[in-house]
Amino acid sequence: MVETNKITELYDGHFQLILDSPDKLALYKIIDPSYRYVWMFEHQENKVEWGDYIHSLFGVFNDTSRIKARNMKLELLIPTDMFLKLIPSISQTVKIIQTNTEPPYFLNLENIHGKTRYNLLKKHLDYLFELDMPGASDYSPIISPNKAFLETIRAAFA
Repeated sequence: MVETNKITELYDGHFQLILDSPDKLALYKIIDPSYRYVWMFEHQENKVEWGDYIHSLFGVFNDTSRIKARNMKLELLIPTDMFLKLIPSISQTVKIIQTNTEPPYFLNLENIHGKTRYNLLKKHLDYLFELDMPGASDYSPIISPNKAFLETIRAAFA
């Protein structure tokens, strides 16, 4: 059985708190506005529908041309204030890391897991937490090197 609302040491210096079925509005209690970025990864945009996008292709950007795209898997670094404005629009699972620094090119979170992942995040980012929040009711793990931050979150959801 999963123990919710309890802080455990997942790996040396990395702590985990599992929230029970938080909704997207819970992100307002979790996101720290003093941190610069929200790094969203493994984000799938327009899963099956074609959508208009203005985007660079092969390094070329033309803001007067639109392309149609679907099934786009994205990794985004969003200013925290902009992410906070997007919260009401979230309609699916979000996997995010809140950080003060731009992630280095070699941190590909799809390929790095477990203790190695969190040690690299701690070493190369000023990160506050990683959160996997499902779009449907389920458990949401938050992992952070900052136990005091998780204590604050636990109290907010008690």
